[in-house]
Amino acid sequence: MTSSKDDEVLLRREDGRRGRQRNMASSLGTYLVSRATSLGNGESSISWPSARYRKEPAAFFREVLGVEPWSKQVEILEAVRDHPRVAVKSGHKVSKSHSAAGLALWFFCSFEDARVVMTSVTARQVDRILWRELRMMHARCGRCVACKELDKEKNERREPPGPRPCPHSAILDGEPGQLARGEADDLPEVGRLEPRAREAEAVAGVSGKNLIYVADEASGIPDLIFEAIEGNRAGGARIVMFSNPTRTEGEFFEAFDSKKELYKTVTVSSEDTPNVTEGREVIPGLATREWVEEKKREWGVDSPLYKIRVKGEFVLNETGKVLSVHVIAEAEKRWYETPEDGRLHIGLDPAGSGVGGDETVFALRRGLKVLGLLPFRGVTEEGHVVHVRGIVKAHYRRGEPLPIVKVDREGAVGAKVFAHLRADLEGQNDDHKLYELVGVRSSERAFREPTIYDRVRDELWAALALWFKEGGAIPEDTKLAKELHTLAWLGNIAGRQKVTSKDDLKKILGRSPDRADAVCLAVWEVPSLDVKSDDDGGGDDAGDDGGGADPYAVPGGIDPYNVG
Repeated sequence: MTSSKDDEVLLRREDGRRGRQRNMASSLGTYLVSRATSLGNGESSISWPSARYRKEPAAFFREVLGVEPWSKQVEILEAVRDHPRVAVKSGHKVSKSHSAAGLALWFFCSFEDARVVMTSVTARQVDRILWRELRMMHARCGRCVACKELDKEKNERREPPGPRPCPHSAILDGEPGQLARGEADDLPEVGRLEPRAREAEAVAGVSGKNLIYVADEASGIPDLIFEAIEGNRAGGARIVMFSNPTRTEGEFFEAFDSKKELYKTVTVSSEDTPNVTEGREVIPGLATREWVEEKKREWGVDSPLYKIRVKGEFVLNETGKVLSVHVIAEAEKRWYETPEDGRLHIGLDPAGSGVGGDETVFALRRGLKVLGLLPFRGVTEEGHVVHVRGIVKAHYRRGEPLPIVKVDREGAVGAKVFAHLRADLEGQNDDHKLYELVGVRSSERAFREPTIYDRVRDELWAALALWFKEGGAIPEDTKLAKELHTLAWLGNIAGRQKVTSKDDLKKILGRSPDRADAVCLAVWEVPSLDVKSDDDGGGDDAGDDGGGADPYAVPGGIDPYNVG
């Protein structure tokens, strides 16, 4: 029970909070005070499953989880309460995963014999994000929002916190089951949570009196999974999907299009968060006004990236793009789980030594993973050599084939940087070469498929598109994402395929696409170079393009131009 002093503090705080919570779902304190009074008069404690919380999911968040839901969270909770099929599209930083985890806890605490299946595009999304969020919320439950605020004041006065549970809350019995692809442990008197990856067999056979599927990043989940879920929905199962609207096909998109009569849909823009509307940090972690303004400047309010990642809207005019927003987003999600296998490739897009000019960018890749981007400004021609040597020293693994450095040798700057790197290579001991070197002139006529593509640059982008299709992974980088998405396929007079010109890209972006160009070079395969390790005498000097090497070749007879 709270002391009379604590009750007075709660009452006073509530009077002040009412005016500050215009962006929250409803007033917290009025309900808390009346609830506290009734409990103080001898009302029995909360028991599970709770019929009351079944009707009041927002109250469950406030009282049991100790979380004040903001307006869009309440809209989502009430949509799931009232509808069997719900789809939520959103921008970034709007508490999407937090809402999904809290919703899962609410459901199995409110319904008899409840079961929750959580699924997403990758095991990491389930394991490290959804399941981690759920476990933290479960561990912190038992103190209502108002009592948690009171605890902060007590902490400042070095007083011990109040009891757990507080008089207005309850503890969730048991412990969430250990993460597994099979069965999870029961939560006593509550139900069963089963975190799942995206395999269809993992969701097809689940049944229960009260069953709900919580699908995060649903835009990327294959239709096969939703077909398996739909089979279980015949028995009354519910589904709620959360996602950024990156793809204009599949079940998630159809929920807002051809199947919109079957779904209750909710859109959550990053612009809607209390942090943005009030211009201050109301809820830590949500999108801020500064972040939104930054993306307006970086992407432009009319750009597809802004519409998808901030406003939470689908973009339908992706036809002709070399890489769609969905393809880029999926490659970013894969980055954490993609292994760093194979030879080290370094793509170098050089720039001049002017501080205010373009970026010099080094892109590092192994296999299907771009390890990272290293951008610099004001690098001298000799400085490029220093950076290459430093990168090789930091990332080369003894015994593996020598790294390949692929340089854009286009223009005066590129030609000089390439010349310095070749001179450095020629000055190295023949038995201990540090790297292989390839120069690429992107303006030359297409080498391998001159009847399909116009220039080498077009072949580079076709190879990059195939690499993404085969599972390529890139780190999250807003500049890189915009540069990759800006490219589109065009057709020239001769009928050959051509990508957006570099001059047009500079006009659209307001800068040169240095990061994307570096990634293109890093991904470009050059298998005809002799593959030698430092243990067998080093590799051939491939610095001279005319030395017999085919810098436009690909391994294993794969055709990089059939990109679908």
